[in-house]
Amino acid sequence: MAWKRVQPKIDPIAQSVVDPYSHWALGPGLQDFLLPSVEEQSVPVLVRRKTEAWDEKAWALWRSAAEDPDMPKRPPRDGEPFDVRFFSLTKTLRLIEDRKFRRFFQTLDRFTLGPPLPSSSVAPHGYKGARPLQSPSPGVTPDTVIVGIIDDGIPFAHERFRKADGTTRVEYVWVQHGPLGNVPIDFDNGFELPKADIDDLLTKCRQGDFIDEDEIYRRAGVADFTLDGRKSLAWRASHGAHVMDLACGWDPNEAPDWRIICVQLPTPTTADSSGASLAPYAVKALEYIRNRAQAIAGPGLSLPVVVNFSYGLLAGPHDGTHEIELAFDRILSDHNNTPGNKPMRVVIPSGNSHLARAHATVSFQAAGDQATLPLRVLPDDLTPSFVEIWLPPPPAAAANRVELTIATPQGDVSPPLEENDSDYLQYEIGGKVICEARYHFFPAPTGRGMFLISLQPTTRLEAEKSPVPTDPVAPAGLWNLTLKNLGLSALQAVEAWVQRDDAPVGYPRRGRQSYFDVPSYEIYGHDGKPLEEDDPDCPVKRAGSINAIATGKDTIVIGGLMRKELRPPAYSAGGPVTTPTGAAASHRCGPDALTVSDDSIVQSSVLAAGTRSSSVIAMNGTSVAAPLITRWIACELADKRVGDRDAVRKLADDKEPNLSPPKPSPERGGAGRAPLPRVRPAKIER
Repeated sequence: MAWKRVQPKIDPIAQSVVDPYSHWALGPGLQDFLLPSVEEQSVPVLVRRKTEAWDEKAWALWRSAAEDPDMPKRPPRDGEPFDVRFFSLTKTLRLIEDRKFRRFFQTLDRFTLGPPLPSSSVAPHGYKGARPLQSPSPGVTPDTVIVGIIDDGIPFAHERFRKADGTTRVEYVWVQHGPLGNVPIDFDNGFELPKADIDDLLTKCRQGDFIDEDEIYRRAGVADFTLDGRKSLAWRASHGAHVMDLACGWDPNEAPDWRIICVQLPTPTTADSSGASLAPYAVKALEYIRNRAQAIAGPGLSLPVVVNFSYGLLAGPHDGTHEIELAFDRILSDHNNTPGNKPMRVVIPSGNSHLARAHATVSFQAAGDQATLPLRVLPDDLTPSFVEIWLPPPPAAAANRVELTIATPQGDVSPPLEENDSDYLQYEIGGKVICEARYHFFPAPTGRGMFLISLQPTTRLEAEKSPVPTDPVAPAGLWNLTLKNLGLSALQAVEAWVQRDDAPVGYPRRGRQSYFDVPSYEIYGHDGKPLEEDDPDCPVKRAGSINAIATGKDTIVIGGLMRKELRPPAYSAGGPVTTPTGAAASHRCGPDALTVSDDSIVQSSVLAAGTRSSSVIAMNGTSVAAPLITRWIACELADKRVGDRDAVRKLADDKEPNLSPPKPSPERGGAGRAPLPRVRPAKIER
């Protein structure tokens, strides 16, 4: 058992651009990154360029790496600053390690990997099997609104998404994984179900007068047990069903002309905690909804669009520069600033981590001061754990202002890892890497550095051919992360977040959430209730636990509210948000507003659809508050109003005078509380 310093073997330019999680995922964490029992896998790569236009040499290298004959020889002039391509694992490693791609990496700000898909879900280069884009349903009216849903377990055959004549309001579904058959035009993976196909299934899959939704989902390939992978729609409840009902579900006889476009994220992505990023799939999902909305509107026309994306992360820069935030803001800005386009909005939850003990803030009084953050890593954790420690923006002259040392539960202390260190640290047991720590500087617009600590799972299931697991496991217990001040002032704070590691709704529990276990942190008050306010002297903070992809400029961010008590539930996370590098102040202080996520403290959750028609389930979290605002925005857009961030804030501001105090702080509650009506009325008793 020993710590060691390791000198990177890849080119420094590539190392500075490649997302630091990717080094772990392709190195010591490879077995958790790859899909189990799948021989051929394809890895999505999201790249973001420094400049608007492609450099010709960089484009030629990108084209040679992709080996795609359909890519033009000349770089596109009007392309977006980000691009997603799928590569085999071998090609991904070659792209990062081969120094001939140095010029390519010099033109990038970021190179990010997503969780792999079976290669059977990815179209081979030059694949011509995609059908022409099917025409959407006719009859677009002045009241037509597009509602986009990006989620998991989307029940497109459910009665809540049908018209009075029995046909579906769902215009398109993109399942981002699954067997190839109808690959969406301009995309590389999964398959598309257009409205015509869904209506055909609704007509054919019947038992007498009743629609057999089980058969629909089996025939469509989303609940076919002859295929590998999780079948979210085979369960009675799914996150996507509940969210979609709250956002755009109606009784068929009452449904307005809201056309629905859905993206089913890959189940490996939803369940992933290997360190790979959701970004490649999320960015392409929003692009897909934008493109299909344009197809529904027709050439030269536009329809208003609102998209619900009820996902979240704990760790990230928290200043609006996460890869997903930058891409979403760019897509929204480009669309909304194009003359003639009607508004496009995206709604995101503020997160459920207010009490997770996943955020810490450290300030030093003098050089040489030290602060220790004890990281509690739980036993029986089948997934890796990660911690991000973010430093304030550096001065013009490079200097090492902070150093990090790590002590294992057994007391093995690492050598110091300093800011600007190009080497990284590894802790080995029996020749296998258990822990890795590295420093990474993110260029503008982030303009800050981060220490990333990566840990193996604390347990593993038995291997198929061995009664005893032989893969590396990290010891459970306290991992002490000690920061030493070398040059920060008392006004400069270091912030740390533990990355999300819990199981999504409906998924088997694999990960167990690590947290900062500081003795001075008080969990409960004298009355036995969870404390929701911070002790100024404790480094572990509830404040600042907002969803790491909910700090962008153009997205609308919503926190939770208990309908009866009119206060945020204990879990609803908020700001403050980190001020971006070079800015005088942050563009937001927390969520934009709060709306209902729970009926009361006793009757937690709200009611909405299960995966089958006529079923109702209870679910809570800021993920179910966000779609209520999505629904409200759709109504606003249908009435020719703007439905933007300012409108949501005005909604809350107008309702606040009629609500009993206290009003939540701006960091926790934004502009205030906006208790919207129930989607499922009182005819359903709880």
